[in-house]
Amino acid sequence: MQYPVVSATAALAVAVTLAWWAKIDVSVLFESPQVGRGQWWRLLTSALPHINIFHLIFNLSWLWVLGTKIERILGHLNTLLLFLILAIGSGAFEYAFLGPGVGLSGVGYGLFGLLWVLSERDPRFAGAMDKSTVNLFVGWFLLCVVLTVAKVWAVGNIAHGSGAILGILIGFAIVLPQRRMVLSLAVAALVLFGVWGSAWGRPKINFSSEAGLQEGRLAYLALKDGQNDDGVKWSLDALRYRPDDAGLWYNLGIGYEGLGKSEQAIAAYEKAVALDPANADYSSALAQIKQGKTQ
Repeated sequence: MQYPVVSATAALAVAVTLAWWAKIDVSVLFESPQVGRGQWWRLLTSALPHINIFHLIFNLSWLWVLGTKIERILGHLNTLLLFLILAIGSGAFEYAFLGPGVGLSGVGYGLFGLLWVLSERDPRFAGAMDKSTVNLFVGWFLLCVVLTVAKVWAVGNIAHGSGAILGILIGFAIVLPQRRMVLSLAVAALVLFGVWGSAWGRPKINFSSEAGLQEGRLAYLALKDGQNDDGVKWSLDALRYRPDDAGLWYNLGIGYEGLGKSEQAIAAYEKAVALDPANADYSSALAQIKQGKTQ
């Protein structure tokens, strides 16, 4: 096989996407708050599933057109490393700043950025990137931004942009050997920042209106199953995003109460009541635990 890395990546994307469309549970591959619990592979595997046939064909077409040029000249191992960097980096940035995304478009834009640099500065890649392709990628990026801002179509623009930046930096690291160390460190720093932002730093940098909802859902499910320790942990995580959400404070109180931590439960219930005094469930829970403590 002449292009094993490109071919294997495409085959995996097709297999995972078809499984997802067939309602097979592939949720373990998607970006989620579990990233912060050590499930780092999600930042990589989230590149495999695709939303629809257009999404899949578009990404695989450019993966083949651009990826085979790179694999033919740079070799299989370098191409694999490149794919890993672009997939993890672009996926991490999208999740850190906004929310979970899927697809190989971040990798595609990374390959575009890389070849845009190499086609102009590396004789081995002469003619690899023509003007029409550059215009297509730039125009598509701008159109996607406009459609996203207009709320017509939600697109992973952060993944596109970060993928392109990483690809450009890697390209310059290849053609500028005297600055290779600095540029390589810049790539590593960006990827590490994205990984940090997708886990520990996410509450500080995420600007999505839905930030914390996944954590809150996980807290609810844990409490429903009687897993109070996990319920408390997920509730605390959710509150880092949504400190004024009365329901999250109420769930935190339920978790603490289930763990026998009355003082913490009372404090959480009091916060829920303060935020939503009209909610009878919150007031009742607070009154009951206080009454039980005085008996």
